[in-house]
Amino acid sequence: MRMTAIEKRFVNDPRHTVQVAHRAQRLLDRIDFQPGSRYLDVGCGVGASAYEVAKVRALDVTGVDVDPKQIEAARARRANPQPRFEAMDATELRFDNAEFDIVASSMATHHIPLWERAFSEMIRVLRPGGYLIYTDFIFPAWLAATGRRVFPFAGLPSRRRVQSLASKPLLTELYQSRSGLVYDFIWLRNS
Repeated sequence: MRMTAIEKRFVNDPRHTVQVAHRAQRLLDRIDFQPGSRYLDVGCGVGASAYEVAKVRALDVTGVDVDPKQIEAARARRANPQPRFEAMDATELRFDNAEFDIVASSMATHHIPLWERAFSEMIRVLRPGGYLIYTDFIFPAWLAATGRRVFPFAGLPSRRRVQSLASKPLLTELYQSRSGLVYDFIWLRNS
């Protein structure tokens, strides 16, 4: 699902993009990685986090978003280093298995009706020993179920479903925090 004009106005506001970039940095502080590691930002929007991570952390960054206009805006910014940006559906990532050392998604899956498929794709492209960093609205199961009937065009992750997808033997939870309905998770992909 693409965002509405009203959502884009909020999400692309410079104050908001700075907050998103700072959150990405705080979560990266919790993991161990090498400069040059491959980093995928799923649902990158206008690329604020991707640029910040590439600059501050010296990572090889790729950002993807389903909305070509968001990708155009991300590419229009000039910086060194310049992350790569591609218009791509998170439910069908066009990358090889185990291609990235870090896969991050911040406040994107609630916009994806098939968010579970997107979550599985993020795991698929993550190499063993890599990190999945995930932030989004996480709803109580009853509210997510009700919401899916009322808003079938949106993704409504529930805590139970996220933990079920992440509890596969592929992932080990390293970190979790919550502020209201917004959760941050970091998982390590096992061998």
